[in-house]
Amino acid sequence: MAEQKISELPAAGAITGTEKIVINQNAQTSTTSVNAIVGYTLATGATGTFTTADNKTVTVIKGLITSIV
Repeated sequence: MAEQKISELPAAGAITGTEKIVINQNAQTSTTSVNAIVGYTLATGATGTFTTADNKTVTVIKGLITSIV
């Protein structure tokens, strides 16, 4: 497979939660699932604003999505 920038990858369709996502954990590249990230986010009460691959802005407060624009 030829090298490709992440920004050049196609957008994903609807996700189920079982998809694998690449992460960097303790300076080591690993994989996890969407469900694992959701579980962590809800358990820890993450707060912030995130941008999706299709340029939607998602706002999360204490682990709950409060808006998607």
